[in-house]
Amino acid sequence: MLPVFSIATPLLASAQGQPPALAIPADKPYRHAPSGLVLPATLDGLPRFSADALAPDHLDEAFNFGTSNSSEDITVFVFRNVTGSVPVWFDRVARVVEHRDTYGGLTVAKPAAAFTPPGQTTASGLIASYRPAHGPYRSTAIAFFPLGPDWYVELRYSSTTIEADAIDARLRGAIDALGWPRKITAQPAAEPIADCTAPLALNGAAKAVKGENAMMSSLSAGLLASVGREAAEKTKDTPPLAPSVWCRDAATYPSLAAQGVYRPRDSSDQYLVALSDAGRGIWVSPDPITALLGKDKEGNAAVWSLTLNDVAVTTAYAGRDRLPPPDQAFAIVNSEPYASRATTWGKKHNVQVNSDSLK
Repeated sequence: MLPVFSIATPLLASAQGQPPALAIPADKPYRHAPSGLVLPATLDGLPRFSADALAPDHLDEAFNFGTSNSSEDITVFVFRNVTGSVPVWFDRVARVVEHRDTYGGLTVAKPAAAFTPPGQTTASGLIASYRPAHGPYRSTAIAFFPLGPDWYVELRYSSTTIEADAIDARLRGAIDALGWPRKITAQPAAEPIADCTAPLALNGAAKAVKGENAMMSSLSAGLLASVGREAAEKTKDTPPLAPSVWCRDAATYPSLAAQGVYRPRDSSDQYLVALSDAGRGIWVSPDPITALLGKDKEGNAAVWSLTLNDVAVTTAYAGRDRLPPPDQAFAIVNSEPYASRATTWGKKHNVQVNSDSLK
């Protein structure tokens, strides 16, 4: 049997050791090759003191600018867009920042608002600033926005000298000071996310489905992930489709205290478990292929599919007989063997199927 696949995010990677540093001379700018974004040697007068690869192939990188004692600190993240939306991930960033012990709690200085990133034509990003209640920092601010359809950029700015009412302007100046590509594909306008107005349609714990439908669901998840990548590469100059408008699931899931649950607005049969604030997520929805096929020879009806979307791989797990609660989906990804896995980055197309998981 193939090995169990475990979630690999910066949240959990911290327990496995520090990420590898990028080999960049301290006094030279760095160009993030896949997106074209240029990180300078200094940002808002602060030197770059670290650059780390949080995933291979430039798929998730982090850059720190600041003083040696972190009294002034800017962090820039660049990572691949594989799921969710700007409002979803901005909300995750905000919730992580708001719960950092070093701030002793935060009050809003300037609430979340849309803004137009450099080189873009729509207000596709979100920005907010805060006033820490305790500790050395006087202010902190966050911004999150797309760089074309394939990349996200996130900035965090914390200061012991800049007042909370002024940190917003300083963060915007830092964003402007990054080196932006000449041509950036327009992305949809963003707005802060709201709570969902209705609960998920849950009906107890879900059971794994066996038989033809289970196999078809697992195969289709891998193939669709691979085909979806090819289609995106062939149509990258085509204007993007209107995105789903997401809402925040307001229910409490005890095992997901560090995660968030989001849904396309007005839906009750699908959701995304956003893992930390790192762009990865668990997507659960009715499987489109088995819904068309109907019952298989064993009498199994359509199934719910469950996939983990990482920056380079989409991993599918055995389909379920009903919509699993979000905390059950999280447990499945952390404990069960995968059913299929498809690479979504790089020149090689690779789809693996683990038939043992379907027996």
